[in-house]
Amino acid sequence: MTTPTVAFFGATGDCAGYCLSSALKAGFNCIALARTPSKLTNSMKAKGVSTTTLDSHLTIVSGDVKDVSTVQTALQLNGRVVDYIVSGIGGLPKLQWSLWEPVTLNDPTICQDAGATILRALQGLQVEQKPTFINVSTTGISPRSVPRDVPLLFVPLYHWFLSVPHADKQVLEEKLAAHTKLPEKERGLRAYVNVKPSLLMDGAGCGLQAVRVGVDEKPAVGYTIQRKDVGTFMFERLVKTGVPQEWLNKSVSVTY
Repeated sequence: MTTPTVAFFGATGDCAGYCLSSALKAGFNCIALARTPSKLTNSMKAKGVSTTTLDSHLTIVSGDVKDVSTVQTALQLNGRVVDYIVSGIGGLPKLQWSLWEPVTLNDPTICQDAGATILRALQGLQVEQKPTFINVSTTGISPRSVPRDVPLLFVPLYHWFLSVPHADKQVLEEKLAAHTKLPEKERGLRAYVNVKPSLLMDGAGCGLQAVRVGVDEKPAVGYTIQRKDVGTFMFERLVKTGVPQEWLNKSVSVTY
């Protein structure tokens, strides 16, 4: 069996970053788009990836995730489109003087814009073997038709304090869902899965055995999870072994 290839967007953020470092250590060939390549390589070295491994298994494309031609370059390794796309794209939080939306982003539509660019880039490549999109999203934005995936105490935080960044992620989820309903010849993706962590924390991680997993119909409800364990989960449970059939085109909640 051929080892899958993986394209990374937003890998200087630690959820996608830990997934990338795990993939590289396991010998997967990866390509990553980075505005500042040195920031990405320094991040990988800090996560224990050797220079030799970086040189042999990681290709870095320098550029902007909103540029279609650059993104198309970052979606291909060895002359073919990658098997998996991992996106941890997100903006930097910024406080603002607003009672209703106290936190915004330096780019409030970065997730939806980047996602739309990736989809357009794939459609332009017109490949037969379509990749699976692994999207780092968040709990707290599920539709009312499914059970609540955050503790009751977190509802005000999610729906008030984090409303702007969460709205951006929600639009991207809607774009992915709509894309998979297009006729086969118009689609650039095979499928997607939204990974929805609870409130993200930094730290050494508790290990994959501590991670609880749920789906929209029966979410795993918890307070926090560390970025390292989210990244490890994405590699071990989605990339390394392939996304389980029952998770395709769905959302998966992860928490402790």
